[in-house]
Amino acid sequence: MKSRKAGGWAALLAAAALWGCSGEGSLTEAAREQMESAGQQLQEAGEQIQDQIEPEYQQEAVAQEDLEQRYYYSFLDEESRQIYRELVQGMRDGEETIVTHGSDPEKVNEICSWVYMDYPEFFWFSGTVETTGYTGLSARCEVRPEYTCTPEERAARQQQIDASAGQCLDGIPADGSTYEKIRYLYTWLVEQTEYAADAPENQNIYSVFGNHQSVCAGYSRAFQYLANQSGIFNIYVTGTVNQGESHAWNIVECDGSYYNVDVTFGDPVFLQSESQETGTGGGQNRTFYDYLCVSDTEFRRNHTPDAGLTLPVCESEALEYYRMNGRYFEQASESEMLALMQQDIQRQDGWSDFKYANETAYQEALGFLPQVMEEAAYYLCSYYGLPQTVYQYSQDPQSLRISVYWDYS
Repeated sequence: MKSRKAGGWAALLAAAALWGCSGEGSLTEAAREQMESAGQQLQEAGEQIQDQIEPEYQQEAVAQEDLEQRYYYSFLDEESRQIYRELVQGMRDGEETIVTHGSDPEKVNEICSWVYMDYPEFFWFSGTVETTGYTGLSARCEVRPEYTCTPEERAARQQQIDASAGQCLDGIPADGSTYEKIRYLYTWLVEQTEYAADAPENQNIYSVFGNHQSVCAGYSRAFQYLANQSGIFNIYVTGTVNQGESHAWNIVECDGSYYNVDVTFGDPVFLQSESQETGTGGGQNRTFYDYLCVSDTEFRRNHTPDAGLTLPVCESEALEYYRMNGRYFEQASESEMLALMQQDIQRQDGWSDFKYANETAYQEALGFLPQVMEEAAYYLCSYYGLPQTVYQYSQDPQSLRISVYWDYS
């Protein structure tokens, strides 16, 4: 307001000067027009100064309880948190230009990346922004996010997401443990989603909930979205796998410990597309749990987080699936493998899993696998009175797992 008053006084002084120069009791028409033009210019200049002193920053009203579950927000200093909240509010409102505090575009862009990592529900935001910084009296940044759909398309897609995610959450075990809920979400996503490298919108949750086809980013962000809805603390993680391919996964907190979760690696379609499942077939219609709630020791064999991420250590092995189910082996044993296959056959299980702690045990098990499968198949025929049966197997050299599949028909 002070700048506007200064502009007003300047206009009055200009009028007085024009009056004195005329030498007459009234202004000529030309002088009046000149005075009005000068006054208008001074007023506009005053308004520009006012805007520079007090720019219209993005108003924000992000709830504190919402921010508490956003992992990357927790690492920011107070100034960066304010910018983060302004960005969240602006993207939520679909603003074409978001005016934030701070004048360093590089810093604001980095904060934009944390918003992208923390908010899977912003499916309309591509993660790309154009940012211009201003210094001086009005230090600010003007951020122009790239949106992937119109407001009308966003509303229609949100309805599809709500319906599909709601169907999933309706089936979550209400009285189950945190682990049971995590496993349920993991399994649901594998069963409801087809891995497709060319899936549309595959970097956001709409690919999963709307099209039911996605890649690692879609799987992981959909898991993040559902876990948030279920009150399960989780983190979206980016990095590389195998020979340096870009990848995404999650970290969850369960019973006071942190664990790695990679839903994509649980999908047999992905494993076969990456040639990680080999053998005579089988496993196309199941979910693999090699990467459900695993420790860094197990996970980091083929997963490397991006260097710029600060992540909790996942050191517990308590919830690793094959350990919990007695199918994790430090050493290979022919007799133990046969006994477990026979046990599975008696229960009419569809498969028998064997996961090994090291490459030596894994290769030794592969060596005697054909003989053990033949003996187990003979046992199956004898036990159920069948003239013959068909069995298949698959092997995953990355997770060091062997799976044998049984046919009881």
